[in-house]
Amino acid sequence: MLEIHGKKDCPFAWRVRLTARQKAVDFDWLPYDVPVPDPRTAEHNPERKSPLLWEDGFSLAESVIVAQYLDESREGRRLMPANARDRARARLLLATVVAKLEVTPSHAESRAAAVDRALSDGRAYRGGDSPSLPDLMLWPFLALQERDGVPPQPARAAEYWRRVKDVPELVATRP
Repeated sequence: MLEIHGKKDCPFAWRVRLTARQKAVDFDWLPYDVPVPDPRTAEHNPERKSPLLWEDGFSLAESVIVAQYLDESREGRRLMPANARDRARARLLLATVVAKLEVTPSHAESRAAAVDRALSDGRAYRGGDSPSLPDLMLWPFLALQERDGVPPQPARAAEYWRRVKDVPELVATRP
């Protein structure tokens, strides 16, 4: 069984759970920062990385890398575009906008501007008609931003968040 380890409220671990759910992959979620953690956390994640994927002796850390691995190694709808140009655009979003969300405070104007630029093409999702890997990597940070009382701004980001915040996979994996 695939195990996803991490801190209960970690947005990076949330990304991995969200990707696994989007791919319809069965997994055990093993938070290590709960009063009585599953014994597998000490055995399979002794360094307490968040997130960490573990499966049959294979372990992998870093949320974007784990998400890409799940997309490439599992059946189902691909979360990265098939077209090389669209895939390159998706990778650019992962390397720029998504990376900026990881290090910029939720109230920062530059963060809002980066998200707004990423949404400027008018598509429902970054991959077109259905969520793609860049969408899944954005969502936990937008949810935390809203939780912190800083709703996504400007208008495109706010509209995007209103449209996606109740997606079943996001709701089901919420900490």
